[in-house]
Amino acid sequence: MKKIIIILFAGLSLQLFAQEEFLHISESLQISNSENKAIMLVFSGSDWCKPCIQLKKEILDSASFTDLTEQFVFMYLDFPYKKANRLSPEETKHNESLAEFFNPDGQFPKVVLIDGFKNKIADLNYEKGMSCESFISNLEQIIESYE
Repeated sequence: MKKIIIILFAGLSLQLFAQEEFLHISESLQISNSENKAIMLVFSGSDWCKPCIQLKKEILDSASFTDLTEQFVFMYLDFPYKKANRLSPEETKHNESLAEFFNPDGQFPKVVLIDGFKNKIADLNYEKGMSCESFISNLEQIIESYE
C-alpha cells in the first residue's frame, strides 16, 4: 500500500511539474492582465546555444532569479536541436509562432518583456559572462517602471 501511495504521489508531482513547464501564451496573457504583471519570454536553444545554456545555468536557475519570478509571468520558449530533446508538436508550433512575432531575427538567447496585450515593454540583453546581479538589476528596473 505504501508503494502505491508513493507511486501515485510521484506521478501526480510529475504531472503538475509538466503542466507548469508549458505555459501557453493565452494563459500567460490572462494571468498578466488579471494580476497586472509583465510577461517574460525567454527564447532559448537549450541543447545547442552556449550562451543560452549559460543564461539558464547562471541566471534563470539561480535563487535570486527564482525569488523574483513572482513579479512577472515567466515563459521559457525552447528550440532544441537534438532529437531526444524535441518538444511536442503543439509546443513547437506555439514557440515558433511567438518567435515569428517577438524574435523574427532568430537571436538566441533573447529575452523580451511584454504586457498582457502583447505589447513589447523591453528587450533584456544577456551577454556571455554577464553577472546574475547585473541581469536582475536591469530586470527589476524594467519591472518597476511597468508597475
